[in-house]
Amino acid sequence: MERDRDKYPLQIQVMQAVAGAMTGAMTRVVTHPFDVLKILFQVQVEPLSDRSKWKYRGILQGFRKLYAEEGARGLMRGHSSGQFMSISYAIVQYWSYERFRNLTRTVTYLEDRPSLRHFLCGGFSGCMGAMASQPFDVVRTLVVVVDPNSKRSRMNPLEGVRMVYRKFGLRGVMTGLPFTMAETFPLVGFNFLIYKYLNSWVLAGKEHQECRVHSARTGLCTDIHGGYLFVNGALAGVVAKTLIYPVDLLRKRIQLVSLNQDPHGSRSNPDCPTVLQCIWATFRTEGLHGFYKGIIPTLIKSALTSAFYFTIYDLVNRRFIEPRNE
Repeated sequence: MERDRDKYPLQIQVMQAVAGAMTGAMTRVVTHPFDVLKILFQVQVEPLSDRSKWKYRGILQGFRKLYAEEGARGLMRGHSSGQFMSISYAIVQYWSYERFRNLTRTVTYLEDRPSLRHFLCGGFSGCMGAMASQPFDVVRTLVVVVDPNSKRSRMNPLEGVRMVYRKFGLRGVMTGLPFTMAETFPLVGFNFLIYKYLNSWVLAGKEHQECRVHSARTGLCTDIHGGYLFVNGALAGVVAKTLIYPVDLLRKRIQLVSLNQDPHGSRSNPDCPTVLQCIWATFRTEGLHGFYKGIIPTLIKSALTSAFYFTIYDLVNRRFIEPRNE
């Protein structure tokens, strides 16, 4: 009996990691076309004053052009790299979030500050996930922006990581990591903070004392319908991404320049050898609005990603993991 109790923590951690992997894989399938379009928007550096020169001018136009030029394959370009990235990220992020959440239960300062606790646990777990998935993020970006007829557009994720490492070393594999961390900590922190706050708001509206106690102890509540989880996750994703979006745009441009990769098609190469030069070049060429290029497909993708991430993980957690953790 004692041995069974000792096994549960490891079993639960493995189940949490598996739940994270399922969440990442399922979410990537749904959201990947928006991710492709977002990246193509971000590395498109033509002046905002002349939209007629843009290769991609809007969501529907962008999808139509991609489909006309490359077919359905173009919409899913880089999907395998994206899956490696999403799965590795989700496994590490959700596993580490549960570990950070357990650790912070003993921190007196955070006992009466649940919002700060959710923000810190989310931020740190997001950074852990970002570090684990960064090599696949670099490869995904390269695959999306190269000529669709080139061999690189069809390279598998592991081959891509090896190619980048041979040519650029560890720095190449981790290109943009400081920017990634600067973006990820507040982004994921706000995601968890807003999502948990909205869930607590739903619980308060139910005026269900037993349910509120359960939520305070586990972070979940069986009285919250999956539809509420989905909507709350989507809202959290939109608000958090809007706050952090310029960092994401700069990160993508720096990744391309650091790896000497010309953007696909007629776009000119972004002048982004350093952070400050990238900020100035973007502002000089495209104005303040340039920092928000591609935000519409990004927000759609972020809403779907966050909604599916939180809903799938919480429902799997509620159904399979929490009963074992009682």
